[in-house]
Amino acid sequence: MIYIFLFLLIALFNLGAVLFLILVLDSLVLGHDLPTSRKAAKALVKLIKQYKPDAKIFYDLGCGRGTLTLRIKRELPSLLVYGVDNNPVRILFAALKSKILRQKIYFKKQNIFQTDLGEINIVYAYLWYDLMPLLEEKLQRELKEGSIVITNTSNFPNWKPKEIYIVHPKKPDFEKLFVYIKKDQGLKDI
Repeated sequence: MIYIFLFLLIALFNLGAVLFLILVLDSLVLGHDLPTSRKAAKALVKLIKQYKPDAKIFYDLGCGRGTLTLRIKRELPSLLVYGVDNNPVRILFAALKSKILRQKIYFKKQNIFQTDLGEINIVYAYLWYDLMPLLEEKLQRELKEGSIVITNTSNFPNWKPKEIYIVHPKKPDFEKLFVYIKKDQGLKDI
């Protein structure tokens, strides 16, 4: 009996080592993702409750390994939560975490610029600056009026945010959250 237990323990350890190696290789070969800090995630939940308490659908564009999507689902269980990322390894890990933690989250391995955003109430993006002009155009075309967009650190070049939330007051340039609300003429201040 003890040998079976030791065998299972060693197999579990080896599986964990392989998964860790895959994560390391993913980061080295395909580049790192931009994880949202716990403090920023807490602020994001607060902003969602403030600006869109009746929201139904939340999309995390560039969700990485799904840590933020899991937090959003725990804090706002009535939301349909989606995570989109073009990296299959990260989507696999995100989906595994949601299954293990028994959180119903929908993960899509897809390019964010090919994702249909027409029915979404809330979009969150923590992406590189060079992607923001393209995302701004896509959101302008596809989002319905009244939807909110919250970006982390990177802002849109042409839209005026409704609010800029400083997550770390001692480091004001680190993780600012920009809140935009879609109106007919664009995402502008109300």
